Amino acid sequence: PGRRTNMGQMEADIRNVPPPAEWGVTVDQQAIEALADEWSGRSFHLPAWDYTGLPQGLDDENWYNLCVVACSVLACIWPPDGHAMWTTRFEGEDLDDAPAVFSCFARRIEDGRLDLDLFSAMDGAEFFAGRGALQLVTEKWTQLNGVAAAIRDNWAGSVAALVSEAEYDAERTVELLADTIPGFHDAPLSPVGRLPFFKLARLATAMMSAGGSRSFSGLERLPVYPDYMLPRVLRHLGVMIYTTDLADAIDNRRLIPKESPWELGIRWATVFSGDRLVTALRRRGVAVSPPALDYALWESAVLGPEADTMGEHHRTLTLAY
Repeated sequence: PGRRTNMGQMEADIRNVPPPAEWGVTVDQQAIEALADEWSGRSFHLPAWDYTGLPQGLDDENWYNLCVVACSVLACIWPPDGHAMWTTRFEGEDLDDAPAVFSCFARRIEDGRLDLDLFSAMDGAEFFAGRGALQLVTEKWTQLNGVAAAIRDNWAGSVAALVSEAEYDAERTVELLADTIPGFHDAPLSPVGRLPFFKLARLATAMMSAGGSRSFSGLERLPVYPDYMLPRVLRHLGVMIYTTDLADAIDNRRLIPKESPWELGIRWATVFSGDRLVTALRRRGVAVSPPALDYALWESAVLGPEADTMGEHHRTLTLAY
């Protein structure tokens, strides 16, 4: 089941239908129900986006531009085997992961303004300078320059124009990002149709809404974000079950090829599991949206007390997440 995209291609219904079992991943509905019972008294909230390294107090135009350019390279931050995690120094503190990426932009904001032309005057090694290994630096830099050029050419230098065109609707904002900005059209083609993941576009939209002067409508309609950490925690909780071969590849840190059935199955099952869990929680009277559930799952996988016990995440070299 699915619908046709504006390009005439079939779009799979990844929120209501699980991935083909032969792609290596199944979803355990009993585990979802048990987890919903356990979490029936829990409250869920959206992130505040007040991380160290993320500049605060920007006007909407510069905040929106920052969210889009930063999210466009917020991918593949884990280190390859044998290398230390990439970190960068910001205001006397060593940051890693997303805060480190945000800080690379924060240190180049002057008088509350992010100059979209600055990227063409630098190189990626200089911009992302730090310790440890950051993968796909050249690819990230190429994408970043393409994003800045598209904002200039398609939206007169301001993502605020895109948001206005979308009338502050979250789903429409995601569509316009995917259609007009390089790197945000995360809808790989599969044997059963296109898979509408749009992880970075949805993340950028949620960030813009949280930090701008006006909240976007329809955020609660967005699904969870299919990345590395959500599948890790959902597997740990028994919701997502991998075949022996896939589990062995992940546990031994072997690369999962981009857009392979395994990788697509993991991401699809993440979105499907998120919607099933939201539905199960709502049946128990818990007010939760997929983005709020996403944050709870991500936080537990990265910052929670059991984070170090959850095993390995899958490893795919990609700019999509």
